[in-house]
Amino acid sequence: MTKFTPFWWDGQPQFENTEALPLNADIVIIGAGYTGLSAALTLSKFGKNVIVLDSEMIGFGASTRNGGMLGSGHKVSTDQAKKKYGEVIAAEIHKEANASLAFTSNLIEENNIDCEFNVCGRLRTSWLPKDQVSMSDNLQKLKAIDDFNSKMIGPDMMSKSIKTELYFGGQFYQDHGSVQPRKFHYGLLKLALEAGAKVFGNRHVVKVNELKKNGFDVLTSNSKIHCKQVLMATNGYTRPSLSKYLARRVLPVPSFVITTVDIGKDKVKTLLPGGHCMVETRKRYCYYRPTPCGTRIMLGTRAAMHSISAEEALPTLRKMLIEIFPSLEGVEISHCWTGFTGFTFSQLPNLSVNKGVYSALGYCGNGVAMAPYLGHMAALKMLNPEQKVTVFEKTSLQTRPYYYGKPWFLPVVSAYFRAFDLLDYYRRTKLIKKI
Repeated sequence: MTKFTPFWWDGQPQFENTEALPLNADIVIIGAGYTGLSAALTLSKFGKNVIVLDSEMIGFGASTRNGGMLGSGHKVSTDQAKKKYGEVIAAEIHKEANASLAFTSNLIEENNIDCEFNVCGRLRTSWLPKDQVSMSDNLQKLKAIDDFNSKMIGPDMMSKSIKTELYFGGQFYQDHGSVQPRKFHYGLLKLALEAGAKVFGNRHVVKVNELKKNGFDVLTSNSKIHCKQVLMATNGYTRPSLSKYLARRVLPVPSFVITTVDIGKDKVKTLLPGGHCMVETRKRYCYYRPTPCGTRIMLGTRAAMHSISAEEALPTLRKMLIEIFPSLEGVEISHCWTGFTGFTFSQLPNLSVNKGVYSALGYCGNGVAMAPYLGHMAALKMLNPEQKVTVFEKTSLQTRPYYYGKPWFLPVVSAYFRAFDLLDYYRRTKLIKKI
């Protein structure tokens, strides 16, 4: 029987702090995911008295619900970045994407975080032949900006990575890796606690009041904490009731994930002989990988752009799994779950401050490496407010006139993407017939 909770949660410890909330702190961080814990770790190392609050149990959100793929942190191409921000900032954006991967990989290795970290590489597969051409062109531009350990894989070499006839080649990112996301989160939590941060779950923040004199009052349902600075690290779980400003600028877009039952290491190795993380160029955007135990396959995809239950999403995810691996038809699904990613309108992360409240968010589904990195950068910014610490201070945190924090339009967007998927298949079928 399928469990509708994350596979990563099975058998893992649950941290709970039953102490009374302190009345004062230097800094309060709202959100105890990768961003908030990484910021808390850095700030505590600098001697700050830090309190981290989360409205749910610690580890409830996207930091433990993701696919555990560790890569460089955004989807924007060099041409898109140049067009919007100019050549200099575009180059900085892509350099920091690489820096986020190096930062988080080093964080894991230097602190011996037990999270089944594996530099397995990531293969981005070409859904159409033109995707192979555009990826190759973009790769050359990236290599002109910075060292980029990546190469193109031709169709004739794909069988070394995956057993499917679905793709027309791909781009291999050699330094990308994978983690068990719940274990990574727990390891980061332990580091923050050891550094002196105090972390509390099930503490629903109701309001942040800016005081006339320096500082803030952070109000929960039954307590008040006075502090000097506040960091919002809520990403896809940003509530309009807490921050109308941020909620208007971050879209909570759901992600849906499944894992198969144990199909054996030999079967997994046959289907994914390279052992890589896999992502696609098509807008349906399937991503998949072997689980750390090597006996299951995990797959995530867009079942809808708006919030639906994991139970509703399961048939779509099963269909996509079988499309990629027809031999898995009939294989049971052990777990199916969902969680919210935070999308910005610029499709880039952002670090900013509004009315004295700092925020670091907007990972657009690429947060495993970028969120710890930007949390660290947010901490450095809070320590030195006048200093520019990251290019993601320059990325725009926009809104739209029709968006007030509740994404009423996402069901319409879901319908659009369903229509686009049908058109995408039609075009692909016509193309294959010509080849």
